[in-house]
Order: sequence, then C-alpha cells, then structure tokens
Amino acid sequence: MRDVTFSGAVATAYAAHRRGYPEPVVDLLVKTLGLPRSASVLDLGCGTGQLTVPLARHFSRVVGADPSADMLALARSGSPDAPAAWLLAGDADVARLPLLAGLDAVTIAQAIHLLDRPLLFRSLATSMSPRGRIAIIANGSPLWLRELDWSRALRAYLEEWLGAPVSSSCGTDAASRAGFRAELAAAGFPAAVEVSYDYTESHSLGRIAGNVCSALSPAQLPSSSSSFEDGLRAALGPGPFAEDVRVSILVAGRGDGPRR
Repeated sequence: MRDVTFSGAVATAYAAHRRGYPEPVVDLLVKTLGLPRSASVLDLGCGTGQLTVPLARHFSRVVGADPSADMLALARSGSPDAPAAWLLAGDADVARLPLLAGLDAVTIAQAIHLLDRPLLFRSLATSMSPRGRIAIIANGSPLWLRELDWSRALRAYLEEWLGAPVSSSCGTDAASRAGFRAELAAAGFPAAVEVSYDYTESHSLGRIAGNVCSALSPAQLPSSSSSFEDGLRAALGPGPFAEDVRVSILVAGRGDGPRR
C-alpha cells in the first residue's frame, strides 16, 4: 500500500464524515458476488469499517484489513458487536499470511488507487478458493470533482489553499475502472460484471469540511478547523449541498464468475 497516512485526526475525520454504504448497495454487492453465507470475505483497505460491518451481516467469516492501527481501532470501537475480525495488514501481506488463504471474496473500496494492483491480483489468483471473486467498489466521486456549482467552488478553494491542483479521481472514473478490469483479467479473473446503484444525499458544510480533512495527510490538516470551515462557508455558501451519488460495483472471478 502506498505511503498515505491515515492516523490521528485524519482517521477520526474519516470515521465521522466519509459516507457509508446504504443497505441496497450492500444487498446489490452480495447478490453480484453470488456466494453462499458460508463464504469467507476479506475487506482490504477497510478503513474504519464502513463496508466491513454490513458485509459481516451477510457472510459467516468477514475480516477487515488495514495498515493503519488508528483506523482499525476506530472500526473496533465504532462497532464493538460486529461479527467481524480486524487485521493490521496491507495488500503486500495478503499472499504471505496463512489466515488469508482460501478466501472466497476480496472487496476493495476507497483504497483501490493506493494498492499495487497487478501484484495483488496475481497473488490472489494463486491463493483464493476456486470460486474466488474480487469486488472493486467506487462509492461515488470525490466531493471536489463533481460538475456541480458547489463542487467547483470547493475545488477552487482547495487548490488555492493547498497551492496545488486536486484532480485525482481516486480510481472512481470510467477509464480507471476499465484499467482495473483489464488488470484483473490479466491476473486470471476474466469473468467480470459491473452494476451500479444511484441515490441522492445532502451534505452539511461541516460534513464537507470533515470529508476534506479525511483525505489529507496529518501534516496538511488545517491548524484551525473553525477558520478552515469559515473559508469554506465564504466560498460555498451555508449549504446544504445536494449530490447525486452513483456507487459502481465491479466484480471479477474465474470461469464461474459473478452474476448480475
């Protein structure tokens, strides 16, 4: 996993302000995986458990893995009764840890752009069960990359504040997802389907500020959260801010691959 630090206040902002997964999204993911309840599932780059916890209601063995101890601590404390296991591990650990051998599914959501994907996919092809599937979930686009007035204003504000462009889609754009599909096929997962779910949500100014902070490094965090939020208010207005969200789910498997 690339050197991106999700710790301290960044991890706290992530737990509080990153959007989760509506129940219909989780149901669609489970249906597309097409696996029985007894399947074993790894949620890789699980963060604070936004996807891990609902998946644990559908499968008997679910492990959330992340290289950040702070993120995992928040995952545990946020859902202490969730029937999931938590593992301090990144993508480089998947092939060498006996605990992870024979997995039936690996889900990767907002961390896909941080992984060494070709190496990971090749490792999974040799270590997963014969019915193994890999699911890559794009939970909407970054808030600052939408073609909406408030999103354009947010992008301009952030670029001025950071002194650099903010253009990375974090793997949520169509070209990146086509690349993921090609990488999966090359590694031995050629049977792929993609499904999506659309919904609308509304953001407060505080949630937008927290979401931005959850994507920064600890060194980039504003020294004063109130002045940062005041600057956002001046640039965007008071809110609320409506957004149409598309969750895209790409699931790839071997010959008896996923289903629509």
